Amino acid sequence: MKYVLHRKSNCKKIKIRVVEGVVCVSAPFTVSKKIIDDFVQEQEAWIKNQLDKNTQSKENDLICLLGNEYRLHYINQKMCYVDGHDVYMYSDKVLIQKFLKQNAKKYIDLRFEFFCEQLHIHDISLQYGFYKSKWGSCTPSKHKICFNVNLIFMPLEFIDAIILHELAHLYHLNHSKDFYDLLCTWMPNYKEIMKENKKLPIPKLY
Repeated sequence: MKYVLHRKSNCKKIKIRVVEGVVCVSAPFTVSKKIIDDFVQEQEAWIKNQLDKNTQSKENDLICLLGNEYRLHYINQKMCYVDGHDVYMYSDKVLIQKFLKQNAKKYIDLRFEFFCEQLHIHDISLQYGFYKSKWGSCTPSKHKICFNVNLIFMPLEFIDAIILHELAHLYHLNHSKDFYDLLCTWMPNYKEIMKENKKLPIPKLY
């Protein structure tokens, strides 16, 4: 596997990053090229996963939106819409994000309301954003929960798991045993769902 090597005097161990589709390796001067090559080879699966995340989605790619699979098409009209089993998008970041947010919000709002009714939870406001390192967050003191719009690309059971995860934080702020005991009472297969789906790649549409 090709990579760009940076030797650093203040580097104590080999580190790998994927930056805009380029594999960058940092290593101490004392480490041999063979050891670096072997380390990169050991991390090949992780590297390929990171590269997949940075690959621009192409015409006719299959993407999942709210549990349904669609064929992707880029169009010249300034709009984004679904027609049958096809999704049509104008290649503009603002327009695509607006389309994704509207559709994610519509579904997640309904599921959130359903779970709140079941659990007798009231007066929680929702916000949506595009986040790189979290699916959601909860601020109990402000009665506010935020969700990542990119949940739209995930299986429906995963979305339910994230909703319940954030609701559980209303009772337990950290990820303690009590937190997971409560969460698994609400959703017994929570851990299996997270393990199976949390590493699914997010399509890069813009």
